Amino acid sequence: MTRPIPSLKNSKTEWRAWAIAARQELDLPALSAALHEALAPELAAAQHTLLYAATEEELDVLGLAAPAAEPGCYLPRCAPKRRLAIHAYPCSLVLSRFGIWEPEATLPEVSPEILDLVLVPALVLDRRGNRLGYGGGYYDRFLPRLRPDCRTIGVAPFLVDELPTDPWDVPVGIGPIP
Repeated sequence: MTRPIPSLKNSKTEWRAWAIAARQELDLPALSAALHEALAPELAAAQHTLLYAATEEELDVLGLAAPAAEPGCYLPRCAPKRRLAIHAYPCSLVLSRFGIWEPEATLPEVSPEILDLVLVPALVLDRRGNRLGYGGGYYDRFLPRLRPDCRTIGVAPFLVDELPTDPWDVPVGIGPIP
């Protein structure tokens, strides 16, 4: 990576711009394949896993669902009031206003309390589990709704020492960084 990493003094907006630009230099398909291999044991140990449908610019984890026993995989949907709704996967998907493939709103929702593993997308993670996403706050509102024993793993192409945080930010577990 040729771009200098921002400092803690930089704003979240500046960090997002850095991560989006730096990610363009990466071989995302190769990194996603390495991530699949590293996460396979985690997925095999879980009974109910929340994945996400990546955009073309993100690390893909949806391919992890193929070898998994069904039922057991779920996808989020950006619902009104910045709430993540959970749906069983496989299911029919529609392109959201954010450019994300997600379950149709008419499909039945599943309680987040069923989940024992959640893969959380991020632009960048820090060593304390703080994540920087796109700023919508969907996951920060969702994560407190999980059972205390539910494992979370942040999925990002970059791991840095420290990110700027706000009081409402909810840290996640650190998994393999490709």
